[in-house]
Parts: sequence; C-alpha cells; structure tokens
Amino acid sequence: MTWLNYHHLYYFHRIVECGSISKAAAELRLGQPTLSSQLKELEGKLGQLFERKAKSLILTERGKIVYK
Repeated sequence: MTWLNYHHLYYFHRIVECGSISKAAAELRLGQPTLSSQLKELEGKLGQLFERKAKSLILTERGKIVYK
C-alpha cells in the first residue's frame, strides 16, 4: 500500500487554484506528465476528483470535499 504524502495534496490544491494541470506544472516547475501521474495516484486512493471535459477540469463533489 502506498501512502499519500503532502505533495499529493499540495499538487491537487495547485491544480485547482491554477485551473489546469499545465498551468500548475509551469508554476511548480514540474513536467506536465509528472503532475498528471501524481494526480492519477491521488485519484487512485481517493476516487475521481475531477471530471475531464474538452480539455478542462471540473471538480467532482468528492473533489470539492477534498479541496475544502
């Protein structure tokens, strides 16, 4: 079992605040694939946090709870 760490939640928070993975990746100076894989790992543990529609991310109800 892999544990979540501070980075998973911090990256999730930055993605929400920036509005996209690519903007958050640029701000954090990380590669977009790195950030995407971290988000995928977090969603693997907590469930779907974003609904992906036409290149945009929309928080699910679960995502809103995690963000709070």
